[in-house]
Amino acid sequence: MTTNNHAYDFYRSIVDQEIQTIACSACLSTAIESTSDETIRKTFESGMAWLEGFIMQPHADLGRRGAVCPFARPVHTEKSLAFCVWDTNRLPFNDFLCVLRSFPELYFQLRDRMGGNSKLFSICVFVRGIEAAQYSQYIDEAHALTKPAFMEAGLMLGEFHPLSQTKGAHSERFNPMRSTQPAFVVRAISAHDILFIDRDGSPTEVRLRELTHYRRWVGDTLPEEERERIRHRIAELKSVTAGRR
Repeated sequence: MTTNNHAYDFYRSIVDQEIQTIACSACLSTAIESTSDETIRKTFESGMAWLEGFIMQPHADLGRRGAVCPFARPVHTEKSLAFCVWDTNRLPFNDFLCVLRSFPELYFQLRDRMGGNSKLFSICVFVRGIEAAQYSQYIDEAHALTKPAFMEAGLMLGEFHPLSQTKGAHSERFNPMRSTQPAFVVRAISAHDILFIDRDGSPTEVRLRELTHYRRWVGDTLPEEERERIRHRIAELKSVTAGRR
């Protein structure tokens, strides 16, 4: 048992070091010119160009009016968006997952440190050191495996990379998660996230878990009719899962 505890402590210290290194790279998106490390500054500049040129803009295939993400510009202008860099240094996938699962603590650490609008506060972590052939596993699969931990903490995790095939909520022709470099975005769950929950193709257990977390974190802010709809939907999903046992 002692050996196991020592191994856990050693491994946890490695994860903590990774999180602290990422935190030390943090910079508000409005102040990237102040970043002294030239390689990090270039990463942030590329990321800002992607946000301003794609995420903050409308798109013909989006399926609705407005910007790809209508919240990105307000988050940026209100100094509530932090950029970070994660140099993965060829981490094995399981180690990569362990660090990613600790991003909620990174989020709350930076939110408390950097201020801004706490309801809007978001972090965008640009991932360096993975190849295009790894995007499917290190970004898409890692997102699916760790998203439950984020939602349990009241957070949403967005996954972006240049080859993303994720379809938009309003149009099958649009790929909103494409970016010029791989990245993860973390923010608080909000009422509009119902668009990304209980979607066709998701397993029943996943839908149930995500709706339950959604109701826990934002249910009190919803209109009574919507709260009742979600309550009925959760009961329906519970009935389906119970029938499979």
